[in-house]
Amino acid sequence: MDRRVEEALLGAWMDMALHIRGNRIVTGLSFNEIVVCSMLYRSMQEGVGMLTATDLGSRTKLLKSQLNKVLTLMEEKGLIERIRSEKDKRKIYLKLQEESLSVYLEEHEKVMVIVHQVCVSLGEEKARMLSELLLEAVAVVDRYNL
Repeated sequence: MDRRVEEALLGAWMDMALHIRGNRIVTGLSFNEIVVCSMLYRSMQEGVGMLTATDLGSRTKLLKSQLNKVLTLMEEKGLIERIRSEKDKRKIYLKLQEESLSVYLEEHEKVMVIVHQVCVSLGEEKARMLSELLLEAVAVVDRYNL
């Protein structure tokens, strides 16, 4: 593989990450809060229901201490609630609070405006291809635990 291609990919990847975090499209929630809300919302939509902190930790790749801090702040804001398992009292599930769901959805829509513009600019075929390529890249990174 040509090293210049690898460097260009790394540069593009870093630029995208910096733009997502740095442009503060979302102002009502932190980046990590949005990520957690998104995962909990998707699990609701998929009928999975609630997730544990362990589930979120493995998906977000946040350190346990970072995730606990985010979850505590989210609970204090009334965004999530912790529910102890009836079957296994050691397990605690997390779910989005119904009454604060609108907070997340409002922020989600702000991001979707940008995503829509990217899709319009690229066109549907390139946008679908970009999505598939990003998912493949994530799978490679996961496979090699990079």
